[in-house]
Amino acid sequence: MRRIWDISPKLTVASPVFPGDTPFTVIWNERINEGGVANISTIRMTPHIGAHVDAPMHLNSQSADVASLRLETFIGRCRVLDLSREDTDGLIEPDELVFSALPERVLLKTRREQPLGWSSHYRAISPATVRLLKEAGVVVLGVDTPSVDPADSTLLTAHRIALANDMVVIENLDLAHVPAGDYELIALPLNLVGVEASPVRAVLRSLIR
Repeated sequence: MRRIWDISPKLTVASPVFPGDTPFTVIWNERINEGGVANISTIRMTPHIGAHVDAPMHLNSQSADVASLRLETFIGRCRVLDLSREDTDGLIEPDELVFSALPERVLLKTRREQPLGWSSHYRAISPATVRLLKEAGVVVLGVDTPSVDPADSTLLTAHRIALANDMVVIENLDLAHVPAGDYELIALPLNLVGVEASPVRAVLRSLIR
């Protein structure tokens, strides 16, 4: 049996979002215990909640929406690099990445446990590190933080470099219990037309030996 790691945080009304983003809300249109024939709900939330993919449209209105992304990109061999440490601030710089060759999908683990609520203290990625990963052939960059850029960034430089170079960004993964190593990643976005991002149900599977 191939082991599966679920690396998607659960979505609840308590799920943290960037300040100003739309939180997760469930509105019940009909409920059986109130005389309805079925339980029918409406969900309201930002697509940047929980584990999610950013499409190029996120920073360029003329670029591809999330429905245009190739599904093959989100399935395949990946590597988890463990950069976790006690302090949670500071950019991830190129000298922290030790590798000889990388698969097309790389997930950066920076946390030993997920915070319970919103926190602006996390390790973002330096532009130089994004360029290094792109030059190494990485097409999917996953992180266990709310963003690849610092929380107070208005330029979103790491985002811009990645998306302008056809590198897909997956944010807010839960890698706390995943050891460093190689896996199969499956993290499919929803087929949302005209939308700049999508939640994903991201999982890792152990490789066939």
